[in-house]
Amino acid sequence: MNSESYTVSLEQSGKGRYHVTLNGNTFEAEATSTGEITSWLVKGGSENIHAKALSRPSDRVDVWLGCMPFSATVQTVGIGGYSALVEKRASTLGGQIRALMPGRITSVLVKEEEEVKEGMALLILEAMKMQNEITAPNAGKVKHVFVHEGETVKKGAVLLTIE
Repeated sequence: MNSESYTVSLEQSGKGRYHVTLNGNTFEAEATSTGEITSWLVKGGSENIHAKALSRPSDRVDVWLGCMPFSATVQTVGIGGYSALVEKRASTLGGQIRALMPGRITSVLVKEEEEVKEGMALLILEAMKMQNEITAPNAGKVKHVFVHEGETVKKGAVLLTIE
């Protein structure tokens, strides 16, 4: 699998606010935790990036960027600095979009065989009284939609696939 190493440092700048430096580039970020999952809003110029992270045993972290899953091994490399070896897991999931947490599908915004663009809203998952927009991690065609409006899903459930 294609693995890359990134150097990341976090400096807290306020309650739930951080300066994140990734390979020498610094971004402002906000973090909120709900149970085991930490949601991040990273501000990069005119774009905002939404990410979620789940800590695993043995210095492992599962990360989702726009519903694209990654697995990382985190190692401390100095005060405030971490090195993360990131493995993109999308290829092992075969284009599957999975639920990051249990919840209820409130809207399915795409149909099978529909062409989607990267970042396009696919569906809305309500979890912990919050509406979570699930977006396309890449451009492609919706192969299969496995859920319908009103359906309750478990964490890790396959919601749809994109080719």
